[in-house]
Amino acid sequence: MGKCRRPRTAFTSQQLLELENQFKLNKYLSRPKRFEVATSLMLTETQVKIWFQNRRMKWKRSRKAKEQVAQAEAEKQRGVSKAAEKLLPSEPQRQEQGPEFNRHGASVELLPRRPAGLGYSPGSSCSGEEEEQISSTDRKIGSAL
Repeated sequence: MGKCRRPRTAFTSQQLLELENQFKLNKYLSRPKRFEVATSLMLTETQVKIWFQNRRMKWKRSRKAKEQVAQAEAEKQRGVSKAAEKLLPSEPQRQEQGPEFNRHGASVELLPRRPAGLGYSPGSSCSGEEEEQISSTDRKIGSAL
């Protein structure tokens, strides 16, 4: 028929510990290092080589799974923040809000708007200082609108 398969190698805990330590140091073994590890653990070089191949595949699978979990978490966080943006818009919408009030309690929408650049006439009762205060108030109101 065919070749008889060799029975599965049952590594001792001592052998596994040493193989894991070597794997932490280096994911790939050179031929001389593989020979050294195999003789010290009383294994064949082929057994050590196959163990390292299998261990690298296990390591890659676990790394990929961790990346997928991290990516899913990031997408979940982005989804939460997008949902929050829909609930709490960053710019206030005028239709949804009531009238704004200045610090004196007067509705900003009810205050008359004076065109920019127009001052008071020289004969008016408003002094220059008062005119600056009114202009600054108009600027504040304009920026609020």
